[in-house]
Order: sequence, then C-alpha cells, then structure tokens
Amino acid sequence: MPFIEELGKAIEDEYKAYYYYKDLRSRTNNPQFRKWIEHVMNDEKNHYSSFQALFFSLTGTYVQDPEKEPRASSFREGVLKSLNDEWEASEKYRDLLFQIPVQQAYQPLFVAMMDESEHAMRFSTILTSLQ
Repeated sequence: MPFIEELGKAIEDEYKAYYYYKDLRSRTNNPQFRKWIEHVMNDEKNHYSSFQALFFSLTGTYVQDPEKEPRASSFREGVLKSLNDEWEASEKYRDLLFQIPVQQAYQPLFVAMMDESEHAMRFSTILTSLQ
C-alpha cells in the first residue's frame, strides 16, 4: 500500500485509539491505571495531530474523522485488545519509516513508533496486575 494510504489509515487508527482509551479509562477506578491510560490517550491525540499535519503537507487535504471503535465488553478485554493494537502499531510505524517520501515524515513516525512500544508495556503491566 502506498505511503499516503498507510498514513491515512494511521490517522484513522490514532483517532479510534484515543476514543477507545477514553472509554477504557472510565472503566477502572485504579488511579495508576487511569493515569497510564490518560498518558496513552494524550500520546494518541498528539500522533493524530502530527500525522494530520504531515498528511496535509503531502496532499493539501486532511483525513476526515472516522467512526469510533466499538466499546470492549470488559476492562480486561479492552486492555488485552489495546496491548495487541499497540504492538501492531509499533510495527506498522517501523515499516512506514522505510517508505518515507520526505524527511519531515521521519520524526512523527519515529516518535509514534517509540510511544506505541511504551504503551504496550503500560498495557502489559496493567494486564499482569489484573491476573
């Protein structure tokens, strides 16, 4: 898939992730879990914004906001899905780094790749704590 299409999909994924985590945060009373999930939410919002700016600089248009992700049936299920999604996103951004058409694409993709790995560690810790 061409870089622009992959970037558009990443924008949609970041949008969905933000709202998914916003719901997930509301489903726990654990203050540490809420803090970690809020950190992830803020990162996802920043990724969305930086990817939209990059997309605009390359195409002159923005990706329209997609529908929100369906709600998880339980907090544990949501954490497990989040863990898997974060690992996949990290790998996707790594692969996109090899396709960058302009140097300005490097920083937002690199930051997102590193953040997604960090998010996976946070969700892994939460999941282990739920055992």
